[in-house]
Amino acid sequence: MRRVIDNFKNYGYESFVLLLIFVMTWLGFGRYMAAVILLAFLFDLLFREKRRELFSDRVFLYILLAFVFFSVISSLFSIDRLKSTLLSLLWFLVVFVPVSYVKFSLDGDINKDFFAKVIVPVSFVISLFIVGWLVYKFTAYSLKHGIVFRRYTFIWLGKATTPDTLVMLTGIGYAFLRSQKIRGAEWISFIYLLVMGFGFILTYDRGGVVSFFIISILLLSTDYKRLIVYILLIAAVVYLSFKVKYLAGVKHFFDFIYSPKIQKALNNRQQLDTFHTAWQIIKDQWFLGVGTNNFSKFTKRYGSGHWYAYAHNFILQFWAENGILGLLSALTLIGLTFKRWFYTLGNIDIKRKVYVFGVGVSFIGMLIGNLTNSTIWIIKIALPFWMLVGIINGYYMVVIKRERY
Repeated sequence: MRRVIDNFKNYGYESFVLLLIFVMTWLGFGRYMAAVILLAFLFDLLFREKRRELFSDRVFLYILLAFVFFSVISSLFSIDRLKSTLLSLLWFLVVFVPVSYVKFSLDGDINKDFFAKVIVPVSFVISLFIVGWLVYKFTAYSLKHGIVFRRYTFIWLGKATTPDTLVMLTGIGYAFLRSQKIRGAEWISFIYLLVMGFGFILTYDRGGVVSFFIISILLLSTDYKRLIVYILLIAAVVYLSFKVKYLAGVKHFFDFIYSPKIQKALNNRQQLDTFHTAWQIIKDQWFLGVGTNNFSKFTKRYGSGHWYAYAHNFILQFWAENGILGLLSALTLIGLTFKRWFYTLGNIDIKRKVYVFGVGVSFIGMLIGNLTNSTIWIIKIALPFWMLVGIINGYYMVVIKRERY
């Protein structure tokens, strides 16, 4: 009990709140955790030192305010002014609160870095728990129906959020294993990647699989030996998949993919139609956009007559709803995060470089996945995504403070 009290004094209640938020958002309870982190954020505003920490990143704050301002302007001229404007204002909380609050779990002293010491290993365990559940569902289904690859999801996550959560957890989990001072850590982390890859296949999400392949290459980019092994394994799997036709009692994965029914579902027509719809809206409303959350209200008018909730591409989504200025300010936020990630990688202490690298790769993976999706603006996924951004920016501030003093 005394140790728990000492830890609470060393890290502060904010870090333990963040641990709860990270755990619950990884498991699929992001909506509830959004309320928890907002309440904790508002409580900290009562204290001057806490406010100073929360608002210390002025550059990020000003760019975010610009994005919110342009989103509000576009919404004021939209067809649903009140709701659209309120949602535009909500973006400030969705982005700024997790980005600023996560800094409380970081510290210039590696021994007080709550993220590295506690949140990372817990996140690693959760990643295995999610994949374990997917394997369990796959095994249970296969015992009844034969080995059929279908779209499996984690018990508390949806079809889109399961692969997205795995994308964010993979970089953190890999960083945890590589940071361990044990014999064979490189091969253990490599095996972990293969296990996570099987989990991605079980989600049967094209964007998720592509994101995983790219982040795997990035994570192994500093480990040429295992990178070569990984590429050879992928090549062998692709080659064998075209050679193996049928096995007794087994419906082969690639037979499943190339069946007429599946091909009809994966012909990309619907995906391309959303892109076309978004582009038609942009051509007509390129400067102001149609207002936050109004994309779905224009799809039948500008598209092929079908209704779509969003553009399935975060760049087209920004532009169609928030206009050219909203898009540029949003991309500036993302570009600033990239810039800070590269700077931090080159200047942070060697013990935490692997964590910064893993989180940054997960950040890249999410953006790649959102070239055919827009889940970083769905609150269940937006909260953990912007917490990733917060970790990158938080470590950047650690480096800046160390250089100043």
